[in-house]
Amino acid sequence: MRLLITLLFFSLSAQASVDSDFQAAREAYQKGKFERFFKYADKIPESYPLAPYLRFWRLKANTPGNVALRKFIDENPDTPLSDRLRNDLARQYGRAENWAEFRLQYQAMLLSHSRPDQELQCFNLRSRLAEGGKVEAEGVALWRTARDLPSSCDPLFSALAESGTLTTEDRLARLRLALDDNNLRLAREMNARLGADLAMEDDALARAQRDPERFLDGAVNTAGQHEAALYALTQIAKKAPETAARVWETQQTKFPEAEQRYGWGQIGLHAARSHDPRALAWFTRAGTPQSEAQLLWKTRASLRGGKWLDVYNSIEAMPEALRNEPVWRYWKARALKAMNANYPANVLFAKLSQEINYYGLLAEEELPARLEERPVEYKVTPDDLKTAEAHIGLKRSLLLRRLGDMGNATGEWDWALRGMSDRQILAAAELARREGWYDRAISSADRTRSEHDFDLRYIAPYRDLATAYAHNNSLDEAWVFGLMRQESRFVDYARSGVGASGLMQIMPATAKWIANRLGLGRKAHAGVNNPETNIRFGTYYLKHIYDSLDQSPVLATAGYNAGPGRARKWQAETALEGAIYVESIPFSETREYVKKVLANAMFYRNRFGGEARPLKDRLGTILARNPNKPLPADEAAPQP
Repeated sequence: MRLLITLLFFSLSAQASVDSDFQAAREAYQKGKFERFFKYADKIPESYPLAPYLRFWRLKANTPGNVALRKFIDENPDTPLSDRLRNDLARQYGRAENWAEFRLQYQAMLLSHSRPDQELQCFNLRSRLAEGGKVEAEGVALWRTARDLPSSCDPLFSALAESGTLTTEDRLARLRLALDDNNLRLAREMNARLGADLAMEDDALARAQRDPERFLDGAVNTAGQHEAALYALTQIAKKAPETAARVWETQQTKFPEAEQRYGWGQIGLHAARSHDPRALAWFTRAGTPQSEAQLLWKTRASLRGGKWLDVYNSIEAMPEALRNEPVWRYWKARALKAMNANYPANVLFAKLSQEINYYGLLAEEELPARLEERPVEYKVTPDDLKTAEAHIGLKRSLLLRRLGDMGNATGEWDWALRGMSDRQILAAAELARREGWYDRAISSADRTRSEHDFDLRYIAPYRDLATAYAHNNSLDEAWVFGLMRQESRFVDYARSGVGASGLMQIMPATAKWIANRLGLGRKAHAGVNNPETNIRFGTYYLKHIYDSLDQSPVLATAGYNAGPGRARKWQAETALEGAIYVESIPFSETREYVKKVLANAMFYRNRFGGEARPLKDRLGTILARNPNKPLPADEAAPQP
């Protein structure tokens, strides 16, 4: 026994020594101290799990040729480092217009489930075009975006323009998309490509921003100037849709009918986003919506106004990919049901009810009888777990995490999951859970397609703390867990881009306010990253919002994310179904956040047991806004 303990001690010491050498080698490489890097790298055995990283750094330190890069890729297919090099190779070949070699690397990327970025997509279309392939439709679809595109796309678009495929109409369409997205740099670039007879004046956008009403009152002599005028109208509509409608009523005759209707659509869009009940009247003047945003907000305004036929027609007018998203399949079914078309509605509900998401839960509750077919549950066996522990990619990932390299650790983990079966993915999720890597456990378990483990999808670390503070504040613990899962995935050191931190993502100013309300010391808020403090503060704040917002879980969840004042402001003048309130939240981040938190709460309640409430009951009815009641103050900066 003493011998075994001694051997284990020396084994652990040796492992620690190798880990230390690896960290020293990594640090030296990152600082460009290659002599020092080679010194430490030479001490590490080839059997070390992270040896591929040392080989990768050796390669990069020596300015390798393409043959060496291909050799590394072929010899190390089980690590994302090979994918990184394949991307580099593909870019090199694309920039050199070596299309034969580019295609080899590009096809290999697709086979390895890698996702080529837009630069590589453009190289791919150019390689196909060079071979005489048909790329017109894909090229124009890529062109029509409000985002900046890489320079590798320029030769493709030039070729499409020379062939007459990329037309003036396409240029104007992209100019409008850029203006709708407020990407003024791209808008100016698109304007420069129109030519003097079509382009807007050089200072048009600046004037449209500075005084949009005055700009609309001026002359509009070119197609580009028309787009600048529509941009000016949009600036007015964002702040005051009624003012925009008044201005457009007097100015629209300067414009062709299609642009007149687009202008009314923009007014309807921003009125719908601010929940102005006149939005539907302005959408009616617009006719068929001319942008995806107009179509989406016409649908939401119709929901909010109880216009079920308009809801149905708007969804039917959506592009197929959009129409097939769970959200719109659900609301299409609801519209059919509202119009007494129960059979087609139930067909949609039945299919959607098999999906593990917010709309799947709502769809199941709409069915006249619960379906017997349920998602298949699977529990990881000891053999499954042993196989996961032996997987080299997962081993590398866990070791990188232990050594503090979270970027490469996450990359290795995700690369390892490619092509795994549901049972293998669940075994990896269980391994991550046991290692305390909760966000990887959740994200892995979320990937399964037909066999699931809801205990892994909805893990419940810190259960004693969360349950105790939930009960202290008379909150549903399933709701608290649903919120924590969405906020941080139970990463206690999580920090958002705006400064929110901890399990319940509390802003610094909010933490100070809570500490003051609880009568704690002046510096108590400094410990907000501590799990117990964070949960104590978060549940207190959630309870405060809940009580100030009619004890509505929907309003409180929205308020936790966007601020309680906004949650109250989004209420209607009449009572509103909770699901419709959620669907019409103007902030897309908050809208999706509320759906996920409340769906999470349902799954946690199923896991924890106790009295189960339908999701529709949790959503409830959102009371009419009381115009005489002041909006609740946002005690601190809104939650992210």
